[in-house]
Amino acid sequence: MTDLEPRSQPPANPHLLVIRSVLVRSAAVCALLWVALFNGYPIIFSDTASYLLTGLTFIAHWPFRSPGYSIFTKLTSLGISAWLVIGVQAIIVVYVLDKTCEYLMGNERRNREICLLASVSVLGALTSLPWLVSQLMPDVFAGIVFLSSFLLAFNDQLPARSRISLAAILMISTGVHTSLLPIAALFVALLIIIKLVVRLRRAATLRGAVLASLVVPLIAGGLSTATLNYRMHLGFKFSPSGQIFMLSRLFADGLAADFLRDNCPKQPLIACDYLSQLPRTQLEFLFENHPLLEEMVEHNDEMDEIVHGTLSTHKLRFLTSSIKETFLQLAALRTGDEVRSYHAKEWNRDAVAQVFPRDFPAFLNSKETRGQLLPWANAAAAIDTVTFWLSVVICLAFSCIKAMGRLNQFFYAAMAFLLINAAVCATFSGVFDRYQSRVAWLAALCATAFVCSWVKDRHYAKSLGQGL
Repeated sequence: MTDLEPRSQPPANPHLLVIRSVLVRSAAVCALLWVALFNGYPIIFSDTASYLLTGLTFIAHWPFRSPGYSIFTKLTSLGISAWLVIGVQAIIVVYVLDKTCEYLMGNERRNREICLLASVSVLGALTSLPWLVSQLMPDVFAGIVFLSSFLLAFNDQLPARSRISLAAILMISTGVHTSLLPIAALFVALLIIIKLVVRLRRAATLRGAVLASLVVPLIAGGLSTATLNYRMHLGFKFSPSGQIFMLSRLFADGLAADFLRDNCPKQPLIACDYLSQLPRTQLEFLFENHPLLEEMVEHNDEMDEIVHGTLSTHKLRFLTSSIKETFLQLAALRTGDEVRSYHAKEWNRDAVAQVFPRDFPAFLNSKETRGQLLPWANAAAAIDTVTFWLSVVICLAFSCIKAMGRLNQFFYAAMAFLLINAAVCATFSGVFDRYQSRVAWLAALCATAFVCSWVKDRHYAKSLGQGL
């Protein structure tokens, strides 16, 4: 390893530096895959089969999910193995973490690599990140949306190739899950406003390259999703499922039920036939074969009417409920929700056998399939929850040190992103652990960066003192 003052040392062998760089990043990739390695196979969720089969056959399965992740699994697996998919996910995560450490710690190779290794060690051992990386689901891309968009907005020194690669990653990330485009759009809008305010104060202009690298990926992600849906005969729509998830959330709040009770005497609606047995939770409406769901799927116009009528009639109640649900979602971050709520074993079994026949024996022998992974998921949930709140406290303590301006900026942006993620998910779908656990690891990343910067500054100050 080079010293803190590399210019005082003889030039290092460039081949050794390349080898070291490859080894460090390879170790980071492997560390983030430990859950899949321990399980014996990538983690499977109830939605996994739909993504895999859509990627194989290009036929959508209801409820319609974003086709972007289906294409991602098809391309990255090469039709061979699911291990290749999560391997690419790990590489993407390590890449954006490396770029993040470069921005937060400076270009000095030693500090950057120490920050990367420290971050991966903490995130791999104490947060939800390795569970996200190791599963065949698009949830890992939520945190990638934050890191890529933050770097594109604030790192003005990004080389052109790095800016293009991060923009491409942002485009992919916004296209793999329906919730990530609105989350990314709100966050990017916030970043642009902040940049404009800062530029106005400094009498400078917002660079066109920065603005384009933030906006173009969002437009491309939305258009690619709509185009794929069109090619699957679902219409040129970003979300072919329409208002189904919003309606399920309104049933869970009781708002839709109140609207129907008030309006059924005035207008004939199909849902009025089910007033005595209306669903009371999202899960009951969407996944428990409720008879009303079958009716609603074939009558999208009535679904839209109920949603719009409920929102216009109960504006204040909906706003109050959304705020309450947002704060509940912020605290709902238990890792392993995919393992706890896994209810599609036969569906996934058939899908893996069809899409990855060579993987099938490993899938059958995995701890998750044999029911042995749940205790580990519950233990990780407890550890990760403590880590999240402790990380927030550490970051708040460090943020009082004004000298750490760049790190403070990163922490505040991360907290804003967590709030936006919670608000969008809670408002349009409801409170689920997996929605917040997919981004909760960002708090630990902030805390690790603060500590690494503090250690670096102390080391530098000590070396200067010894030099004097």
